[in-house]
Amino acid sequence: MSAPGSTGVGPLGREVDADSRARTHLANERTFLAWLRTGLSLIAVGMGAAGFLPFDLIPGFPYVTIFSVAFVVSGACLVILGASRFASAANSIEIGNYNPDATPMFVVAFVAALLGIMAIPLVFLLR
Repeated sequence: MSAPGSTGVGPLGREVDADSRARTHLANERTFLAWLRTGLSLIAVGMGAAGFLPFDLIPGFPYVTIFSVAFVVSGACLVILGASRFASAANSIEIGNYNPDATPMFVVAFVAALLGIMAIPLVFLLR
């Protein structure tokens, strides 16, 4: 094992700074934890909406149920996506071939915007 701050040769024949590699892996872990927190927050909002909003807010249409389930499913998917990205990034960091992918960011932004749009009728119906 190398001493802290020393360099070695990585899998692709490039020099690797052990401290830099460790910082990169720790940043990857913090990023996963942010995905996890966000996913758990969405799940909590969905559960809260299911528990506290009136069930028959729109008679004959289960809007609150759909809204709540959308939040819970989005949160669970976000946790899975975060774990997948964590594993992929960790592997890429190890082999020295990390290439960021912006597609998940656009998907998450779209889902968050969609959930926000779904919340607008609730604001009017609850006032």
